[in-house]
Amino acid sequence: MIFFSKKKMLSIVLLLAFLGGCGWFWRHREYIPFVSQPLSVGAAPFEYGVSRAAWLGENGIGLFRQVFSNWKELDELRKENESLKSEQDHYSEILAENIRLRSLLQFKQGYTSYHMLGASVIERDYGGWTHTMVIDRGEDSGLKKYMPVIVPSGIVGFVSEVYLNSARVQLLLDPRTTIGGIVQRPASRVVSMVSGNSGNPGYLSLVSLPKEADVIKGDIIVSSGYGGVYPKGMVIGTVEQVDVDAEGGTQSAQIRPAADFSHLEEVFVITDHIQKTSPESITVKPPKIEPPMNPNKQQAGDK
Repeated sequence: MIFFSKKKMLSIVLLLAFLGGCGWFWRHREYIPFVSQPLSVGAAPFEYGVSRAAWLGENGIGLFRQVFSNWKELDELRKENESLKSEQDHYSEILAENIRLRSLLQFKQGYTSYHMLGASVIERDYGGWTHTMVIDRGEDSGLKKYMPVIVPSGIVGFVSEVYLNSARVQLLLDPRTTIGGIVQRPASRVVSMVSGNSGNPGYLSLVSLPKEADVIKGDIIVSSGYGGVYPKGMVIGTVEQVDVDAEGGTQSAQIRPAADFSHLEEVFVITDHIQKTSPESITVKPPKIEPPMNPNKQQAGDK
């Protein structure tokens, strides 16, 4: 064990002496060419490797910093782009709402025959058997049951239930809804009932038409005014197809509603009808005619 320690110590001393000699020779390599040249040749690959490693390390760190900086900048640009896109979507929504509300306002100002109350749709229930929606106007706004609901394009339905701050509207598409309709075309003026089509949701049916009824594709159906719920002359929809039953005794027409029920956001409720003065309603008082005088009195007066 002692011998091994001495041997180890001797090896360390010899190694240090060798390294010291190499260092001395390296420092005086210009004076000892036969030693300096082999050392230079032998150290050249090591120096090149160290230099190359240092260069790669420095450039690698710089490249890593550049990549990190670019990634950070890209992330900031991405967030800014998302923010601008969200802001643009918000402005687009405001613009669309502004255009829609301006159109509704123009419609209300031009429709002076009725008092109309604007309302927003807050809930929809478009099922297989019922088609209703809820609006944000109710008893506190003066709404009552059976008040008609319309949009500029045509009839939507009527108020079926009234709550304190809201109301439920039963749509024309509901199979339970029936409205009197008349063909707008002057040459036809066929009158019949229009109801929701349960077999073809999204359409209405003009039913119980006689075989000889003059109803063709493209006819516009308006409200007849019968029943007292809907005013006369409001657009219901357009005839798209006329079908004759198997026996050939009656026919029915399929109607596309004028109102776009899939995009309803604001509606109008007709609260009452403004009675306008018409020539027929003006009472003309007949001139007052004095009764003829008694001839006998006249003769008596002459005397």
